[in-house]
Amino acid sequence: MKISLLLFSLFAFALPASAGVFTSIEDRTAKIEADTQGNNSYHAHLARMLADIALEEKGQHDLEAGKEFINMAEDHAAQAGGAK
Repeated sequence: MKISLLLFSLFAFALPASAGVFTSIEDRTAKIEADTQGNNSYHAHLARMLADIALEEKGQHDLEAGKEFINMAEDHAAQAGGAK
């Protein structure tokens, strides 16, 4: 009984920690474009460009490269004033 309670509590606390893992590249790209819309700074342009590259890499079935590009895009969107 104690073991099952312990496993259940570990699982319950692990879900919020991995909440961003299941977000698709398309959803993250749409959020970046919405957050940087109307912003013409260098970082906003770079974020949108990197997000487009991430989509292209995903379309070529290179998910690791797509994830790296979308992470870089989110970093630049945050620097441009968009929420991360």
